[in-house]
Amino acid sequence: MQARTVKHTIELHGAGLHSGQLVRVRIKPNAEGRGIRFVRGDLPGAPAILSGDICHVGAPLRTVLRNGAAEVHTVEHLLSALAGLGVTDCEIEMDGEEVPGLDGSALCFADAIRSAGIVVLARDVAPIVVRERVAIQDGPASIEALPYDGFKVSYTLDYPGHALAQGTFEFEFSEADYLREIAPARTFAIRPEAEKMRAAGMGKGASAQNTVIIDGDKAVGTTLRFDNEPVRHKILDVIGDLYVLGRPIRAHVIAKYSGHRANRMLAHRLVTG
Repeated sequence: MQARTVKHTIELHGAGLHSGQLVRVRIKPNAEGRGIRFVRGDLPGAPAILSGDICHVGAPLRTVLRNGAAEVHTVEHLLSALAGLGVTDCEIEMDGEEVPGLDGSALCFADAIRSAGIVVLARDVAPIVVRERVAIQDGPASIEALPYDGFKVSYTLDYPGHALAQGTFEFEFSEADYLREIAPARTFAIRPEAEKMRAAGMGKGASAQNTVIIDGDKAVGTTLRFDNEPVRHKILDVIGDLYVLGRPIRAHVIAKYSGHRANRMLAHRLVTG
């Protein structure tokens, strides 16, 4: 596929889902072939973290990237939007550590990128082509990538006792289908986990507007955007977590109960073998 960048600078503000801290993000055009670069403009020297050449940090309930002492947290929803729209090159300048949660999905990011416009660059980007099965087992969670002429994600979710957090969904990638079927799906937590997160000092920026809290067969304080919104959000996360590699993937990805940790492990295996 051809490289693509944003046509105009995009600026978004909001609180991080976990930290609750207000952060400004500016997504800038980058036509120099440097891929996707996160820049911590609030740190001395404005250190950059380049997708495809990063250190993945093990952190609960989110994806964190690091270059030396510089970190960016909860990048998965923004990266998912960039992947969904085929943006391969941009500079993401942040004045804080955590990407804003906005509405808890990838939709606000995708809408902003579409409003700014996308420019096709005179450079090709080679996809990561899976030629043989690559599988990860992480406790009860599993995720594998199989050879496939395209990009497809199949996800199985099962939280016993919570009917809204169960089921399987399969998504065959196209930009239009991503925007309609995946990007609007918000992050979620089952009620007992949400209470533990709060007690542990996480989820400070979460609300009923940006996080679906599931209690059995009910969503607390919100109306679902899809009957199976949680499993769709898991696919959104898989797409974003794999896009830390900065390149499109040609594979059928099959996941069962996987979270950010297992997704990161698969991303690592796809480039290291």
